Amino acid sequence: MSQGGGFGPDFQAASSKLYRLEYAVVTIAILVFLIYRWLYLGGLDWASTFFWILFPDLVAFIPIGISSKRKEWPTWGSYLYNTVHTFLIWGFAFALSWLVFGAPYWPILGWLGHITADRAIGYGLRSSSR
Repeated sequence: MSQGGGFGPDFQAASSKLYRLEYAVVTIAILVFLIYRWLYLGGLDWASTFFWILFPDLVAFIPIGISSKRKEWPTWGSYLYNTVHTFLIWGFAFALSWLVFGAPYWPILGWLGHITADRAIGYGLRSSSR
């Protein structure tokens, strides 16, 4: 019987080695694809890719830092951080960029790589409770 009272064993925690290893493999696969694209498939705009790698933290931490008083995390900070660190928002942005440009916009994979790298090193989504 599981501790949660449901059927079967509990799920592994996000801090488990297997969970983090899976995200590390995805992060490496994204990096390998970007390098392959750069070397063999017509190049890659590395400046844009680097921007997209930094994008989630810039969007989250600049407003949080500006609005923080006495180093207190704002009540809306977790929601903003989680919004730009989720796969659904990245997927929506990737699909939208594909529609706008008529082809995949590969530098935005930097954003996905940021999310998977965060999970691989142990950073998950922020709790909204204090």
